[in-house]
Amino acid sequence: MAERVLIVTADDALARVACELFAAGTGGGVLRERDGAAGLEACERARPDAVVWDGELPDAVDGAMVARVRASGAAMVVVVAAGEESAGVRALQVGAEQFVAKPVNPDHLAAAVARAAEAAWWRLRRAAGSADREAYRPRSLAAAEREQIEIALRHHGGNRTRAARDLGISRATLINKIRAYVLDL
Repeated sequence: MAERVLIVTADDALARVACELFAAGTGGGVLRERDGAAGLEACERARPDAVVWDGELPDAVDGAMVARVRASGAAMVVVVAAGEESAGVRALQVGAEQFVAKPVNPDHLAAAVARAAEAAWWRLRRAAGSADREAYRPRSLAAAEREQIEIALRHHGGNRTRAARDLGISRATLINKIRAYVLDL
């Protein structure tokens, strides 16, 4: 999960959920800004690992704004209004890593930020160029899947229903994968 998270929202309920969620799990801290201009300034100044941006702010989530967030090295998760998933898809098209719909489920937000931070890490690593290529060792999709299953199960204390929900698969599929990978969590 990201060490330092910036939350850009005027919605106090969203800010409270995000601050409680990320302050409890990280040592890097949580920052909050109430508008887009201040959010972009904080992003450039504080260099957070991830930015949770409220898509309902008057400042539109566009390519130029996302590019400024990404230039700081931060991962971007956009929170969209309930029923406005098309706004989330547009955010992905202009460069955001993830989106979550309101009302925000804390588990879904945590998973989205973790996935976005990982994607940003890989993006930055690729941008480092050929000097870093020797350190890269590809792994199989099965190994990556097994690792994600282990992470989800640990995160939820072994609760298979919640882990399956975070992974976007059915509980039965998760149980079959646990058996196939011989996981004993």
